[in-house]
Amino acid sequence: MTCRRPGVVLLGLMAVLVAACSSLQAARVSSTSAATVTSAATVTTLAPSTTIDERQRRIECVQQWPLRDRIALMVWPSVYPEQWASAESVVRDLHVGGVLLMKPDDQFASDLAAHLAGLDAVSSHGVVVATDEEGGSVQRLSAVEVLPSQQAMSALTPTEVFDTLSRHARLLAGAGIDVVLGPVVDVRPLQGSDPLGHGRLFTGGPEDVAALADVYVRAWQSAGILPVLKHFPGHGSASADTHSGSAITPSLDVLRTRDLLPFAALAHSGAGVMVGHLAVPGLTDGEPASLSPVAISLLRDDLGYGDALVMTDALGMAGVGVPVPQAAVRAVVAGVDVVIFTSTGQTQEVIDAIEAAVNDGTIPVQRIDESAARVLGLRPLECRSAGTSS
Repeated sequence: MTCRRPGVVLLGLMAVLVAACSSLQAARVSSTSAATVTSAATVTTLAPSTTIDERQRRIECVQQWPLRDRIALMVWPSVYPEQWASAESVVRDLHVGGVLLMKPDDQFASDLAAHLAGLDAVSSHGVVVATDEEGGSVQRLSAVEVLPSQQAMSALTPTEVFDTLSRHARLLAGAGIDVVLGPVVDVRPLQGSDPLGHGRLFTGGPEDVAALADVYVRAWQSAGILPVLKHFPGHGSASADTHSGSAITPSLDVLRTRDLLPFAALAHSGAGVMVGHLAVPGLTDGEPASLSPVAISLLRDDLGYGDALVMTDALGMAGVGVPVPQAAVRAVVAGVDVVIFTSTGQTQEVIDAIEAAVNDGTIPVQRIDESAARVLGLRPLECRSAGTSS
């Protein structure tokens, strides 16, 4: 991928960033599972490493898969407990790499582990299960255990936050959850209220957000769950909620002094990142960051998330401005690894659109391989020969 790179984060901000980083505890627990490569005669275990050699081995692994199956690894539809037959069908027949679990009722949640194990069993390679679990108003698995909002958790000590989150993380991991979409690291605006509301944001400034988000990240990782920071490059001072329409952030120069600092502080935490549908003056030329190569370059190249898992926010939101399949293609071109959306029934259309874009040269096959390899690193998935039926 070739794109113009945005400027490096201003040196004058480093004092602020160092203050944020100094408050973060050094202990880290990798959330990446070992992946297994199966050849005709040997089995090789891929260690949870981000070295160049291991990345290359994962790429060589996925290159044994049919192109359509490599693409499907990157496509994560939402699945709904009340339509579980559709969930099983999309996993079994379309070979998706992951799903986004929506909110179950008490009865489904009481047997959540069995349901998720069954979903994994119908996959030809295993499926990653992700869910929104911020706490408060955005918590899919409150039937398992109620989690306070991030605003409420801001009033606790770091130890209390870690203990609460790590206990909850063990419950979710035991039920089969692999990825949690959170914490929210958007910074509250200096004036007025944030567009997301409902207590979704931590209290305080960038340093406070970075420090508490670090506790969240380590708590999720302590149970082997991958946390995903959101919503890059910062939704706290945006003009609107992207669910309902287009949203514009302050200029890139302003984001560098505030909204980008928690992302910079957590760059080497091992967390993934969700990119919002946010237009940034001075960066994205009016298009959403989720579809912008320069925004993804800022994240990976300038802020240090080079090999992190990067995903879109849900592509059906009004802030995207184009249909889901078209948005998925543009997001992959931009450098995103995983596209998510809320309609299970759109899965085949999304895979078809990305496959067509590869076939016509819009998306280089190498772009697919590098993202599919990152998904492969999330949990054990078998490498298959190129002759495997898709």
